[in-house]
Amino acid sequence: MMSRKGIVGFGLLVMIVGSACGLSGLGGATDEGTPGGGAATAAGGSPGTPGPSEAPMLPVSINEGLASLDSYRMTYINDIYDSLAQERTVTTSVVASDRDSDASYNRTETLVTSDVDGVVSEDVEEQFAIGNQVCVFSEGAGEITTINATARAMTDLMSQVVVIQPLIENPVFVAEDVVSGVPVRTYTFEVRSIDAASDVEVVRSDGSYAIAVDGDYLLRYRLDLELRTGAEGDPEAESSVSSFDLLLEEINQPVEITFPETCQLADSIEE
Repeated sequence: MMSRKGIVGFGLLVMIVGSACGLSGLGGATDEGTPGGGAATAAGGSPGTPGPSEAPMLPVSINEGLASLDSYRMTYINDIYDSLAQERTVTTSVVASDRDSDASYNRTETLVTSDVDGVVSEDVEEQFAIGNQVCVFSEGAGEITTINATARAMTDLMSQVVVIQPLIENPVFVAEDVVSGVPVRTYTFEVRSIDAASDVEVVRSDGSYAIAVDGDYLLRYRLDLELRTGAEGDPEAESSVSSFDLLLEEINQPVEITFPETCQLADSIEE
């Protein structure tokens, strides 16, 4: 049987699914021309009936999509409930970037609550980066550090090493719409491959996403997922109920990023 940490870890893996290689291979044998398993369908249609002609059904990687924008604010919320531990973990991440001011902002908040004890832990960390200066802000205080050119180049390089691609299988075209002021194509999807890959059963899998018409980058993503290691009612079965939400906003609009007044100057990193 999969351990508690295993099933929770597997749930976390669903959104941050690593590589395009893993994406296309998740569904096993697929119908020709449809990555991720199953033939493409239009809403209410039949296999082989895609949406707009020649339009890609899958987004470019999150890395590539964000790199194509001058500015943005992205919010990602991951909510996981573990039945064995009777704990809920909610992680909220906000990432903002403005190319013109060479600035970025990252905020991660993790809240763990228990059915028995209420709030177990709460952690918030923020990082502000403007030019070659960085302030890591936590517990009401932070310090500004000057990053040398080598360290910054290495950070930029590492951001390209891991390609982040959300899990999408069996996409079905729904309609054209507008999200965050951007024309998009919307789809639904259903994850079917997890059963075959492990001893975990997918009890529920409802997903949807939106891709920009111009650029094919991801603007919105949601996946509701329930995993179980045994039949319902089995006292030894473990389950994990998860939701994954991603929303991209303020696209190519000025994003103001400044250091908090409580960020103090620190010694710069040595060459």
